[in-house]
Amino acid sequence: MDELRLERRCQMVLSYSDWLWPALWMLPVDEAYGPWPLSGEIDIVESRGNGLKYTARGSNYVQGSLNWGPTTFLNGVLKSYSWWTERRQSFGSQFRTYALEWTDKWLRIYVDNRLHTLLDIKFNEPFFKRGEFPEVIFDGPNPVALQNPWINGTNATPFDQEFYLIMNVAVGGTNGWFPEAQGDKPWLDASPNAMRDFALAEAKWYSTWPTSVEDRALVVDYVKMWKHCDNN
Repeated sequence: MDELRLERRCQMVLSYSDWLWPALWMLPVDEAYGPWPLSGEIDIVESRGNGLKYTARGSNYVQGSLNWGPTTFLNGVLKSYSWWTERRQSFGSQFRTYALEWTDKWLRIYVDNRLHTLLDIKFNEPFFKRGEFPEVIFDGPNPVALQNPWINGTNATPFDQEFYLIMNVAVGGTNGWFPEAQGDKPWLDASPNAMRDFALAEAKWYSTWPTSVEDRALVVDYVKMWKHCDNN
């Protein structure tokens, strides 16, 4: 990242309905440090479309996070995520602004204004140290010393490269975003037939989806980006 400061703002209405997963996120243009999550991922906003009574943070919650780790199976996201909530309304009920401010010293994600900060990360220590990863991992049955893939980087590494923006709405998923046994979830992540089980349960969830495609879509008003100095 050669700029002193980057700011990106997106105004949008998040989609809402059971098991929808709207997200605004960023991935590296080049995987300079290796495959995910070695080269990082920035989640500006993620949400679950389920209603306010959903017990695993539904559509009245939004989350911001960073994904990063030294191997494909070690992810430090639990040390770099947070959320913002509205008590009585869904984030799918009106336009909101989701913003990312990103410098070589810190990264901030917020909703509408800085008082509603989802995530505020200072690049004040190397991410390998921040992760408190084990010294030894296993390659099959063999223990091997865990190597730091960012040893020649800075405290901002792997978030010191060019990233591109993704806007999408997913349905379901088997990576744990929708926890098991929450909200009458109609599939199990470990099931080889998870997609089929979800489809067969259409009678349970489809009635929560608005009849208007726009009402259940991710509706974007604008995406804006600035690059400027810290003092301007």
